[in-house]
Amino acid sequence: MKYSKVIALSAVTTAFCIILLTFGAYVEVFDLSCLFLASLTLMLPLCKGYKLGAFLSYLASVLLGFILTGARFQILIPFAMFFGLHPIANYMQKEWKINKILALFIKTAWFVATLFITYYFTTMFIVEHEIVKKLINWVIPIGGSLVFWIYDFLMDSFQQKMLAIVNRLKL
Repeated sequence: MKYSKVIALSAVTTAFCIILLTFGAYVEVFDLSCLFLASLTLMLPLCKGYKLGAFLSYLASVLLGFILTGARFQILIPFAMFFGLHPIANYMQKEWKINKILALFIKTAWFVATLFITYYFTTMFIVEHEIVKKLINWVIPIGGSLVFWIYDFLMDSFQQKMLAIVNRLKL
């Protein structure tokens, strides 16, 4: 493994990630979809087995995202807490052969905690209906868990497809 390859791939990944985070920060309609796509970009170094490259790309994306988005925390908090680290956590789970059910429950709790922090500290999820405001402490864990199980399944599928494409292209 040449370090120049790792650096180049991580730099390209960081560039894609920053473009998506900045776009999501300034065009608020796309904030959640840009978070999803930014986390997909971090899979590229992982497909080649560059764990350190993926983690450094995540760190650079968070730091540059803070500067380029004008410190818009409504997109930076979810990315820094969950969406940027989730592909790396999935990769490490498979590498270390951690029990899938145990890992799913840990990742679900992690996602729900991210949702709570995002709800209480940002303006990403503005709830105006009084009934939902009263029940939000139940809606977030139950709804978040259901959404996360679908999200985790999709991310795993995307990671497998990206690995197949990278292997086919011989990058």
